[in-house]
Amino acid sequence: MPNTISIEDCLEVITQLTREEGHAHVSDIAKRLNITKPSVVTTLKKLASQGLIQYASYQPVELTRKGSELASKVIQKHETLQRFLTQYLELTERHADELACKLEHELDDVAFRKLQRFVNIKTLDTLKPLEQATVVDIAPALNYQRLASYGIVKDARIALSKIAPLGDPRSFNVNGTEVSLRASEAKQIVVQVL
Repeated sequence: MPNTISIEDCLEVITQLTREEGHAHVSDIAKRLNITKPSVVTTLKKLASQGLIQYASYQPVELTRKGSELASKVIQKHETLQRFLTQYLELTERHADELACKLEHELDDVAFRKLQRFVNIKTLDTLKPLEQATVVDIAPALNYQRLASYGIVKDARIALSKIAPLGDPRSFNVNGTEVSLRASEAKQIVVQVL
C-alpha cells in the first residue's frame, strides 16, 4: 500500500463516498485509495488545517464550502478529460479513467477551459434558451437529494426554458418538467451541450 496521497485525490474520494454512501469515514477513504489509515489521517489533518474539510476522530469527514468547490473543480477536470479521452481518442473507459486521474492534477485553468469548450462542457447558468444539454456533474455543496427529486441527476437531459426579468431564477425543462433554480445553483451544475 502506498503511503502518500494528493489533496485533490482525497477531496475527490470524500465527495464520491458522500454521494454514494451518505458519509465518508477514514477506513472507507483508505480502502478506496488503497492507502493506509494513518496516511489518510495525516492528509485529513492537513485538509482540515487548510479549511477544506471538517474532521474529528471517529466521525464522518465533511467538506467545507471551500473544499466542496475545489473537489468539484477536480471532478470536472477528471470527467472532462475522461470524456475527451473516450470520445476523441477512443480509449477504453478504464484506460481513460486511469489517465484522467494522472492528468487532472497537471491541467491548468487555461487549458481546462479550452478543453471544456472543445468537448462542449459548461455550467448550467451559461446555457442559452432552448439549448439542450446533459448533466455531467453536480457540485457537492448543492442539496443532491432535492435536485434528484426534480430529476436533475447525472446524465439527465435539461434545457433552459425561461429566464426571469432580472435574470434570476431560471426555469429549466428536465424530462418534461419545469424546474426553477437560482443562478447561484445553476452555476454549480456542469452540463455537456448536445
